[in-house]
Amino acid sequence: MAHNGRSNAYCLPMTDKKKPTSSRSPQQTRGHERVAAILDACARLIVIEGVAQLTMHGLAREGGTSIGSLYHFFPDKQSVLEALGDRHIKALVVIMQEMMAIDESVWIEESAGDVIARLILPILQYIEEHRDLVSMIYPLDGTYRLSSPDLRRRIEDTYARMLELRLPTATADARQVYVLALVELPMGAFQVAQKSSALSRRLLIEELPRALIAYLEALERIHGLPSGLSG
Repeated sequence: MAHNGRSNAYCLPMTDKKKPTSSRSPQQTRGHERVAAILDACARLIVIEGVAQLTMHGLAREGGTSIGSLYHFFPDKQSVLEALGDRHIKALVVIMQEMMAIDESVWIEESAGDVIARLILPILQYIEEHRDLVSMIYPLDGTYRLSSPDLRRRIEDTYARMLELRLPTATADARQVYVLALVELPMGAFQVAQKSSALSRRLLIEELPRALIAYLEALERIHGLPSGLSG
């Protein structure tokens, strides 16, 4: 997958006659700004027209750049899609890293509603705010599909950690099934949101969390809550 991360320029050693150099030259800054504008344009066009209708000339127009400048950064449409996908994955990895840093006591002591709000709502909010991502995960035309086994593993590991803390009496096999349910249940909602922008926010931000809270509460009734947790 193509990477569009920011690279650090080499810095010259400081001397009495030299001032500290900037970490990025103006040319580098402009280049990153142009790439960001191209990726933003790609995201907008995916929502409006779909992946199949993307063209390099259309991306250049939408991104406010010349076709020559576009080809300077990306050799073809596929490379633009890969860079956009990479940007989404990096953003979601950051979200998962923040979740993994949450203290274990939080997962144990908070209510099911608060747990779902911490655990899943940030991902749902990101997806609702970046509707092109759903089209990249579930392309209607099959031209390009975004996939990240590493991101999925991070999500599953985070959910598994929460369930192990909240459902200590559940077997490992049972918790594995519950993790898969928490991961897969939202998938249908993502596809519905892709087809109906009018329903997208209500479905992802209101109704889906409500369903996942009910699911977690049902599991807690089956297995009991950790000592000191009243639900």
